[in-house]
Amino acid sequence: MANTTFISNVRSNGGDNKRETYAGSVCLQAQFYFDPTAAQGTDVQVSSTDTRKVVLPQNSVITGITFNGDATGGTDPTIDMGYTDFDGGTNFVDVDGLLNEANADAGAVVTVWGGDSTAGAALGDVDLPATERIKIVGGQGASAATGGTITGIIHYYVKDDGSISN
Repeated sequence: MANTTFISNVRSNGGDNKRETYAGSVCLQAQFYFDPTAAQGTDVQVSSTDTRKVVLPQNSVITGITFNGDATGGTDPTIDMGYTDFDGGTNFVDVDGLLNEANADAGAVVTVWGGDSTAGAALGDVDLPATERIKIVGGQGASAATGGTITGIIHYYVKDDGSISN
């Protein structure tokens, strides 16, 4: 089976062939992996074997993060996740803007949505779409792990005006 990759917005207006309804954005997911002992702000990668950086498109709005909290050691280890400018600039950077001191104890499956207690300031903020491509970063929180891994899924959509052209 082949994969299909779109280079434009993916939307659905629910099959309204009259084009009279709002075309909503499709929810997307991006997998990620990082070492919970890494310094805060370290680039995350796709998986333990796929070292490509996780980069989301311009106008991304990240609504939630689900991860396997497989950090070990320390006292109740925590992690931070955020983002940095893809181009290395400083106008769109917040290294704990997605997760801020999220519990990463071994064995827990955690989902954090915008507004949850360990959500960073940007998680779920629909008024804050990425103004450019962003790299996802992660690393240890204030209570550092001594080992383990963090794997998960970033839930996001690409914000647009929802208009349909004929």
